Amino acid sequence: MPSFSDFKNMSQFKGKSIALPVAISGLLLLFAVLAGCCANSGTSGSTSNGRLVLEFWNTMEGAEARIMPDLLRDFMTANPDIEVNEIKVDFYKGREKFIQGVSEGGGPDVMRADRFWLQDFVAKQLVRELEESQIKDELEDMVPIARGVVTFNDKYWAIPLSVDCLGLFYNKKHFAEKGVKIPTNFDEFAAAAEKLTDSNLGRYGFFIYPNGWYFEPFLFGFGGQYFAPDGSLAINSDETRKSMEFMLHLKDGLKAVPPVSLRANAYQTMMHSFGGGQVSMIFSGPWAIRTVLAGAAFKDDTSNLGIAELPEGPHGSYSPTGCQTLVINKNSRSHEAALRFLKYMYSIEVQKQLSMVNFGLPARRAVFALPELKRDPYLQTFIRQLQMSRKIINSPRRGEIYAPLGDKLKAVLNGDITPEYALNDFVTEWNNRR
Repeated sequence: MPSFSDFKNMSQFKGKSIALPVAISGLLLLFAVLAGCCANSGTSGSTSNGRLVLEFWNTMEGAEARIMPDLLRDFMTANPDIEVNEIKVDFYKGREKFIQGVSEGGGPDVMRADRFWLQDFVAKQLVRELEESQIKDELEDMVPIARGVVTFNDKYWAIPLSVDCLGLFYNKKHFAEKGVKIPTNFDEFAAAAEKLTDSNLGRYGFFIYPNGWYFEPFLFGFGGQYFAPDGSLAINSDETRKSMEFMLHLKDGLKAVPPVSLRANAYQTMMHSFGGGQVSMIFSGPWAIRTVLAGAAFKDDTSNLGIAELPEGPHGSYSPTGCQTLVINKNSRSHEAALRFLKYMYSIEVQKQLSMVNFGLPARRAVFALPELKRDPYLQTFIRQLQMSRKIINSPRRGEIYAPLGDKLKAVLNGDITPEYALNDFVTEWNNRR
């Protein structure tokens, strides 16, 4: 078992006496309306049938989302004084929705938040600090990568739920048919993609997903960086251009990428193509495993799915690292109950269930020793990938890069613009956003 040591948040009433009964009636009505509003607010400490109500904004999708009702039921059974009102929130709208809600004095008591939102939430003073004394036991068992995500200025701002990264998914039968070995570097990867491509079978070696997060293995593998040490934008570089040119070489030079439009639904197309056996390799994370195994190429023989570490570029191997967390709204009047809920979601049993249902990496070390996870055929690969990733220069604004960078990648890969134009345009638009 690999060690985690290497892994590396009312105005007074004025009026004549004749109007007093009407005024009092108006005030009573106003108080009743206000009380009703508070009763429906997730930050009010409202009660329902004598139970304290917590409002939980959940950004989960897929299998994780489907298991939450059972987890919430178990929590409320163990905590009969608390009722959790789960509200599903679109992941891609969650950040701005939370910022707006809390800034206006509302919002949920608890929210599931991505790692790249957390520092912004802290900077805007939207979330409650978790005192070290309150989460001492949780911190002692926390995976170092996750602990680093929830820590800012030596203070703790969230409880992590899971960590994840990218790996190389491949079709074992395709590899065997073409005599291809698992590629360990970019040269071997390009050669494998070309060899696996067979126009007679309508099969292609690799699917490029034009997304900023999925671009990072190429970007950092070629030595690129988003930011310079002083925090300035550094993406417009020879290294970044080389990474884009490598992707174009796979697509236009080797013809090893499906000739499909990447302007819309690219992720769904990638998953369908790989799951159906039309593509031999993709980059993806543990959340994609169940979807892949349901595909025609794997559903009758799940052992056909192979997952390996990402190939190395000239500057080493790199995978982006994800981490989902739970934060407490600074406006919450039920923060003690909210903390109890966070601790429950971090418990060994819940972490185990979330990991098993989604093949994800738990955020606490003790879970990795459980027999159920030791038998996981894919877990060790993702652990090794996390340990291999090279260091990069980080920034609080990193999470803002993915969407606009993805737009530029789509334009480049569709042949609309050159890498040079895309990067110059990206820098101009980025500077105009400040």
